[in-house]
Amino acid sequence: MKRPDSPSLRDTLRGVGEQLAVAGIESPGVEAERLLAHVLGIDRSRLALEADAPLPAGAARGLARLVARRAAGQPLQHLEGTVAFRDLVLRADARALIPRPETEQLVDLIARELRIQSAGSAVRTVVRPYAGSPSASSTASARDDREPVAVALDIGTGSGAIALSLVAEGLARRVVALDISQAALAQASENRELAGIEAERVELRHSGPDPFAALRMGEQFDLLVSNPPYVRDSEIDQLPIEVRDHEPRAALAGGSDGLDLVRRIATRGGEALRPGGRLFLEIGADQGQAASALFEAVGGWEAVQCRPDLSGRDRFLVARRR
Repeated sequence: MKRPDSPSLRDTLRGVGEQLAVAGIESPGVEAERLLAHVLGIDRSRLALEADAPLPAGAARGLARLVARRAAGQPLQHLEGTVAFRDLVLRADARALIPRPETEQLVDLIARELRIQSAGSAVRTVVRPYAGSPSASSTASARDDREPVAVALDIGTGSGAIALSLVAEGLARRVVALDISQAALAQASENRELAGIEAERVELRHSGPDPFAALRMGEQFDLLVSNPPYVRDSEIDQLPIEVRDHEPRAALAGGSDGLDLVRRIATRGGEALRPGGRLFLEIGADQGQAASALFEAVGGWEAVQCRPDLSGRDRFLVARRR
């Protein structure tokens, strides 16, 4: 009996897109392209050029498995195994939170603020599309001769995205990166190796519930950065299934008001910063007023402000140690 002809890549994309649409995936066509390109080991741009080529026999089964897992709610980045973050390509799996575009914007904000603060440096504004865009270029491509800060502290480093970017983009000479999860630190270590960054430049440390207990006596920093867990505990079950069921809860849940770690940073963060040291936090879009009030109430901080994300929502809190 003659074996039926394999479907073309064009027909395969159409079929996969229809399956993902039925499963409620927001951008089924784009995700179909990404999954097929991943299985074939080619760039998405080649799919259009080879649309009439038959789907290789060995690829059909692997593609079907990935489509079924995506339809069941597993994150696309986990299926691909990587995620683009600014100039880096990082491993993505269930050990750590997938870095979001808002966190890329946090690093952009740090780069802009440090340049403004640096006397005599050439200030250039760089507008970047989201990670993964072929035209994406980060502050690294417009780097000036401003001196990087000597040492930064990254609390809740997760995948290591922020810490690695600070070093890779010349914003910090060295970063101490803390996380409560050993699994996340293992992923960050792999990402450090992928980025080609020496271990002494991004030092990974395990911390308990109080991250400041992981610091050495008298250790101080020029910059403190954190993308802390800031989802209210009561809102966890309302998150999309791909986040709720497939990303680490410890990286999401921020307590009853979502500000448990932000509160601890407000209280103890000043001890870890040298006088004049800068602080940058990512926060929930409705937490600007409450987070600012925490820093104002503690004292020891100045220039406490909220900054918007690209959607105009309060997303970042900045402050300076007196």
